[in-house]
Amino acid sequence: MAIAASALVLASALTAQADEPGACPGVDLVETNLTKGTSSGYYIPGLKLIILNRAILANYAPSVQHFILAHECAHADPAVGEDEMDADCTASKRGITEGWLGAQDLIKVCVHLARFPADATHPPIQVRCANIRRCAREAEFEIARKPALPPERDIARTPLMARNFE
Repeated sequence: MAIAASALVLASALTAQADEPGACPGVDLVETNLTKGTSSGYYIPGLKLIILNRAILANYAPSVQHFILAHECAHADPAVGEDEMDADCTASKRGITEGWLGAQDLIKVCVHLARFPADATHPPIQVRCANIRRCAREAEFEIARKPALPPERDIARTPLMARNFE
């Protein structure tokens, strides 16, 4: 908790708006530059607060940075909570849906996650990456099966006699 307190002193808090890219509505975001830190980001449930360490994140591709934020944001969802596999899955699906996570990006995310050893809450990297790839495929499938929207007609260019005046 001392790190979180230091982060609050060192950084300014930002509340994400719903329409911002990578937003996590209802959760405060604190950006730090802790050069001696090892974590790129984490979520503090009781405070609804995400701490992102920009000193670490600066070393990673934008897609990895987005994934980390989306992963931490997923923890704020009560349906996900502290489940790391669910948070990874949610972040993966969000990346595919929002268009910032592709095949090469999945590799970069897995390389980043490989830095961290498995522990009581984090499964081994092989398990996490298989889960992330599976969730990405599910999101791609959902996108592919959505029917294409018909092109909108420009009413101003539609001949008057063809307009429906009901």
